[in-house]
Parts: sequence; C-alpha cells; structure tokens
Amino acid sequence: MQVKKIVLALFVLAAVCTAAGAQITFGSWGRAVITPLTFMGDHSAVSAATSTWGDVPRVGFSANGTAPSENIGFNIDFDFGVDVNTGNVAIIGDNAKTWVKPLGLVLPERFNMLKLTAGFFKEDDFRGRIAPSEFGSWLLYNGAKNEDNIFSRFDASAGAHFKLEPLMWLESDWDGLVIEGAFGSNRPLAAANKIRAIYNLLNNEDNNTTGVTYPRSEAEDTGSRTVSVADVYKAMQIALAYRIPNVGLARVQFIGNNREVFRWGESSGSASIVDIQRQLMIGLNKTIPDADVIEAAFLYDGSEELVIDFGVKIPLEYKTKAEFTIYPRVIGSDNNPYDLIENLNREEAIVQRPYVFALGVRWTPAFLNALSLTVRADLSLGGSIKKTGQLEVTNGMALNAWLMPSFRVGANVILGLDVGIDLHGEDTIKRTGLPEIPAWTEVSKYTDFGIGPWIELGVGGGRVRTGVIVMIPERARYVYNENSNAYRNSPILTGDPVISVPISFTYSF
Repeated sequence: MQVKKIVLALFVLAAVCTAAGAQITFGSWGRAVITPLTFMGDHSAVSAATSTWGDVPRVGFSANGTAPSENIGFNIDFDFGVDVNTGNVAIIGDNAKTWVKPLGLVLPERFNMLKLTAGFFKEDDFRGRIAPSEFGSWLLYNGAKNEDNIFSRFDASAGAHFKLEPLMWLESDWDGLVIEGAFGSNRPLAAANKIRAIYNLLNNEDNNTTGVTYPRSEAEDTGSRTVSVADVYKAMQIALAYRIPNVGLARVQFIGNNREVFRWGESSGSASIVDIQRQLMIGLNKTIPDADVIEAAFLYDGSEELVIDFGVKIPLEYKTKAEFTIYPRVIGSDNNPYDLIENLNREEAIVQRPYVFALGVRWTPAFLNALSLTVRADLSLGGSIKKTGQLEVTNGMALNAWLMPSFRVGANVILGLDVGIDLHGEDTIKRTGLPEIPAWTEVSKYTDFGIGPWIELGVGGGRVRTGVIVMIPERARYVYNENSNAYRNSPILTGDPVISVPISFTYSF
C-alpha cells in the first residue's frame, strides 16, 4: 500500500509540474542475480534473489524535474527490495534531493556558477571511472574494489552539497575548475533525529533520560554533549577538480574524520557508560573509518581508445581511547586471541589506516573496436595499530588485481573472461613482555585466485550475463566467535575451490 501511494504521488506531482511548464523525466534501472548452483567440496548452496553488491535485488525507479528556468529542480530514486530479516519492503534510493542555482535569474548565464543541493544524495562528478568485475564477489572471497577506491563520491544520508564553477565566465575550454563540498547536521548523541540547528544549541539535557553525562571525543572530559559548528565542518568532504582540455581530469579532496567516529555512549537499559555510539552526525557516510583522509586522482580520457584513472588515499594517523577492533577475528587455528580483539581497557591507541593506491585502465583499440580490455589494481599497505608499551599490530600488504577482456561477437552477444587475484601479506603482532604466537597471524597470509568465462546477451533495454565462476582460495580460514563457548571457530572457507553459476540480469530504460 505504501508503494502504491508513493507511485501515485509521483504521478500527481508530474501532472502538476507538467501543467506548470516544468520538465519531468522518468527512468528505471535495476539488477538481480540468481545463483542456482554453488558448490565447494561436499557442500552446496543456492541463492535465489541477490544483487552483485548485496543481499537483495535492486528494482529502481527515478524521477527528475527541472523548472522552466532550469535553475531549480529535484531528483528522486526509489529502490524497492525486501529486508531479508523482517520480510518488509524497503524503499531506499541513491537520491532524494532538491537543488537550486540561486544566481540564475540575477546574473548572465556565464556567471551562473553556483549550485546548492540538500537531501539524500550521491554526487558522482569526481568519482572513479573504472568499474570492477560484475562477478567480483563470486571470483574472490574479498570481492573487487569499486570506483570509490579510486576516488570517493559525495555520499550523504541527510546532507547539504554545493558545486562551484568559478571560471565559467571565461567561456573557454580552460574554464573547467570545479569546487564541491558537503556537510551534515549536528546533534547531541541522545537527541535522536533532531537535526534542526535550534535544537542543538544547548546540551539538550531533557533528552538524557538516564542522567548520564557523555564525555566527548577521545578525551574523557565531562563537558557538553552538543556537537559544535567546528565539529561539523571538520567533518566536511571538500574536493577540487580541474578539467585539462583534451587530456583529463585532476582532482583532490579532504574527507573529515567525524563522518563516523567512535564516541562514548550509553548501554541499552543501563546508566553505565560501557558502549560506543559510532554514528555521531547525521549526514555524511564513511569512507575509511575514523581517519581524516586526503585523496588525489588523475583521469586520462583524452583518447577514444584509452581511459586511465589512478588514485591514492592518504589516511592521517589519529589517537583514540575508544573501544574498537584491534585485529580481525579471523584465525587459522584454535588459539584464543582474546586480548587481540578489542581495545577493552580503552587505553590510548595510535591508529594508522592503510594507504591505498588504485589503478583502472580500459582499452578499446581502434583497429578492433569489438575488443575491450579492462584492468583494475588496488594496493593497500602501511596500516598499523599501536598501544604504547603493550601491543603493535602491522597490516600486511594487500593487492587486489583484475584482468577483464571481452569481445563483442554480434549485435547482442559479448564473450568475456574475468581473472582476479587477491594477494595478502602476513600481518604481524608484537607484544611487550610476551612470547610471539605466529599462529594468530599466519592465516592472514594468502593468495586467492579466481577465473570465470562468461557470456552476455542483449535483450532490448537490458542484458543477461552468466558464466562458470571458479574461486580458488589458497587456504582454509575461520572466524573466531567471541561470545560462543560451544562454537569457538566457524569456517569461512575450507580451502577447496568454490564453483558458481550466477545469472545476472540488468535493465535500464
């Protein structure tokens, strides 16, 4: 019933806008994946309704409206799916936003250089351009890295965004300087969804039903629970890009750490401060958790044959006393790494997230334009967590690389082959005054391999792709169950090849 009401409201909105002279366009895009067969040794499984990135298929509907002046409009997307845990219909889309160009009716067109957006949005002007393998998570257990690994998009659940093109007045090929930024709202931890600024000027003690005073940040002070303007703007995402005529796009951005930062919180049903509130601000979502990140990338697209996109992410070191995972709960033996899992004593730790280097290449030779060759390589290294005088964990180098050739053999038929490799160096753990136990980290060293030939059929407004996908993990791996005495280790992989036959169908119209 809710879905019917939304669709009806859209049609009423379209009718009203059309009568007023506005331009309304509708579209739809979606994807579903059926996997009728997957087996690993003596084990077998079936998946009847997933997507290439999650547990439910995407069935999307969009409406875009622009006023006759072309200075104000809206974008809205609906993705209909079913929550696999509750069975309820979920309606989540990429955009539900309103935008305006406030200078449009005041200044000449060449000075109409500012655009403001508010709502739920994904802005992809600067995002990485080379996509991963569609069957990446069937080929390698860790899957493939998406376009954000090259350069992150603007992604907000309740935010404001601006786009400024300060050189438009030049009216030349060299006017391609663009500045974009986004920020969220501030609110106290206990203030639920009150995102209006006036609600968040004071501590909002009336919302604190347990009488607990929340320390702020990593320092254990007992000050205000209000998030200040400075806190919000430190958490901004701000980017600058420049389009070099006939060459490509250079871009750089800063992503602030308050997008998702660990804060002291209140345990459910208790007045004791034992849990951690992870989502501090409504608005921007995470990229690399908790660290300030500087990103830079360069896109070469000056040739019709060749596109190259290269990006780097530099997370800045930070200190925290908050509880967090020090080492992943993945082990290769029955050893109990209890003291390596959580920062339970909330002692100060120095965290350096791994540096990331990502490369995407797509080549379509002029002498044989039926051939397309895509390469992706994503490297991370240099991550560490240190608890002074106690423990130091260093992350091994990780390389996720793909070779994806394809060949069009007819108007509606494409043959392809995806080859992937996931190479991970061994993590290291040093403990002061205690013997080393290599078994805790030996399983972190592995080289997984995947290969899958596939065929894609065009069906008019969409496509169907299927193949025989083989995942070849180097070794068995397990997850450690902290709260279970009966089942300390749960297997992830046995080390046997995993063979799948996924069927993906995608539509767009």
